[in-house]
Amino acid sequence: DVIGMLVDIYGSTDLFLNEYRALLSDKLLALTTYEIDREVHNVELLKLRFGDASLHNCEVMLKDLGDSKRLDSYVHSESTRNTKEDASQVAAWL
Repeated sequence: DVIGMLVDIYGSTDLFLNEYRALLSDKLLALTTYEIDREVHNVELLKLRFGDASLHNCEVMLKDLGDSKRLDSYVHSESTRNTKEDASQVAAWL
């Protein structure tokens, strides 16, 4: 069991989970897209082993990224809509 070996290397479940959380946060901050399916899958598997409470911080990070994706999509759609409206207004003035 690879997870068991990693926990043994770190010395405790808490140390392993803290390191995983730190690595996940670094990975999420480095993303250039919103593709987080693999990270969600990994967190779900770890939750089965360590419990929901142990990975709550990771779930919050993933939820925040999902919220950011929705907000980003909304802002871009509004920006596109406003650009088209502005262009039609300029054309009407001409």
